Amino acid sequence: MMKEWFDEIIDACQSLANPEKAIGMKAYMKNQFEFLGISSPERKELVSSFRKDKKISPDDRFWQLIEKLWKSPFRECQYIAIDLMTPLAKKMDCTNVPILEQLILTKSWWDTVDGLAPNIAGAIFKKDINCRNNYVYRWMESKNIWLQRSSVIFQLKYKKETDWDMLCEAILKHDTSSEFFVRKAQGWALRNYSSIQPQAVISFVEANPQLSGLTKKEALRKIIV
Repeated sequence: MMKEWFDEIIDACQSLANPEKAIGMKAYMKNQFEFLGISSPERKELVSSFRKDKKISPDDRFWQLIEKLWKSPFRECQYIAIDLMTPLAKKMDCTNVPILEQLILTKSWWDTVDGLAPNIAGAIFKKDINCRNNYVYRWMESKNIWLQRSSVIFQLKYKKETDWDMLCEAILKHDTSSEFFVRKAQGWALRNYSSIQPQAVISFVEANPQLSGLTKKEALRKIIV
């Protein structure tokens, strides 16, 4: 069944392939990944069609499909994997986090990490604080920039339920980072929270002048003083 599902997805991808679009998409991602040239609306329609009349749940067969999609040389397959996982995040639990962590660490770039951390891992952590603490504090301490980024952005969907202290701690763990994707994530998370507590973000930035210019600029960008 898993092979049939995978073959169905690949056949659909091949039918939508656009070599001209693929060139631009590959260039946009710094030529790190191969693309088929499938647009986001086309991909989402593909996933919607695939899901129709199928009973998909996060069982062993499902994760085998995700693993196979992740191994594909075409970046759209990783996007499809995330599209399939996201609506099932509410059915996942802490036992699924090791797989998500491995996906974050495999073929890593901002596009997949930003799909995995807030949309899927974040959904699991929101309903299981012990699981959150077991992973996020370790991610904060990691030398891997994508785990660092994940520790900062996993709460993006939390809004008023954001654990502000934990967000501050995640940012301050790498407050002088030279990594663009870590600094950008810090600013992004702060900017996101500024819609809830603008003064808290202003105070945090003012109290931490060591933060990068990028982080501070992004953090304050939507705050009207």
